[in-house]
Amino acid sequence: MKPIIRRRAVALAVTIVTGSLALALTGITPTSADAKPLDALVADLGPSAKPVAAVTDAAGTIFVLNEGDATVSKVTPTGVLTRVFASLGTAARPQAMTIDPKGYLFVACAGTDSVTRISPTGIAIPYWAYDGVGAMPRGITSDPAGNVFAANWGTSTITKIAATGAVTPVFARLDPADRPLGLTADAAGSLYVADTQTDRISKVSASGAVREVFAALPKGPGLPTGPFGVAVDPWGTVVVTSSSGAVSTFASDGSVLKANAALPAGPHHPTGVLLDAFGDAFVGDELSHGVTVLDATGSPATSIADLGPGSLIRAVTLSGSALFAADYVSGAVRKVELAPTLPSPALNSTVRRGLPAALDVATTGLATKLIVSVGVLPPGLTLDESTGHLTGTPTVPGTYAFDVVAANHWGVTPPQHEVLTVVR
Repeated sequence: MKPIIRRRAVALAVTIVTGSLALALTGITPTSADAKPLDALVADLGPSAKPVAAVTDAAGTIFVLNEGDATVSKVTPTGVLTRVFASLGTAARPQAMTIDPKGYLFVACAGTDSVTRISPTGIAIPYWAYDGVGAMPRGITSDPAGNVFAANWGTSTITKIAATGAVTPVFARLDPADRPLGLTADAAGSLYVADTQTDRISKVSASGAVREVFAALPKGPGLPTGPFGVAVDPWGTVVVTSSSGAVSTFASDGSVLKANAALPAGPHHPTGVLLDAFGDAFVGDELSHGVTVLDATGSPATSIADLGPGSLIRAVTLSGSALFAADYVSGAVRKVELAPTLPSPALNSTVRRGLPAALDVATTGLATKLIVSVGVLPPGLTLDESTGHLTGTPTVPGTYAFDVVAANHWGVTPPQHEVLTVVR
């Protein structure tokens, strides 16, 4: 599961070691078989919540920002829900949330022109030092040093809250026409800002210097407009979601890599974009009711999760090996496991020499590869590592025992012992 032509033209490789077996997973790509309902209900926040953002702390606890009742909910790794972990006040109109390295939450509150800090125990303290009334912060992010930055839609400025707590109301001033929304920070502390009204991405250095046009969305019929979600991977590739239904990628120098990613068929309104450690982009989509993953190797995007008709996904986060998404309409928080499993019983089957055979070894997980780790298949049979289909025409009678493992970036299963007997 990964985002589009990123990182250069180098295939991603991860080595997973299990016992004496080393599996090199190269070029793992999601397929339509990865799409599945987000049917594991983790928490029910209720329809009044209207979740718009979610983050995860170092312990795997999930925090969900609720626009509807201006609260933050907490879900522990064991599934314990604290419906109102923190309250922001009825006038807050919370829009976005981030978490710093110490576990403090920061919420952009457009209604009160403020950023509210929430301690790990749920105590909320607002920061009011803004560039006048009407700042309307609607985007927020933190950098590796613990500094927090808010994008002020109303004044086209960036506010900085240093790790020390010091506030710089106007850390950077953008073009007044920009109306910034989403923003993200790279490892060096530079910011990338989605300018919704000028169809471009601005870059702000760690010292506050503004490069007004780091990247411009290509112009033309069917091309993206209205950028609002932005993320940057460890290689400097920038991924942008747009209100026109597009997902675009840009190189570290701002040049266009992909103007409009090939999304699955159907209407799209991508919201935020989330990157994992492998450079994969997960995009919540209001109109497709699901989550789309964009492959860093350049493969077409595919849907990996579906909340069903009537749902709207705005809040997506990762915790451990699971993807979590919150439905804006119902308030349901659901998850899909990304790590592989082998859910079906082991094979213990008989096939006949000279006759076509078709068997299946089922797997779950995202972009899972199935690998024979010990033993050999009957001559004439092949195992499709992506689908688990075991097909062909066996040619040599005998009993064949072999082990298979399922593996992806998120883990590897214990070996499953399979037995096939070829009779005359």
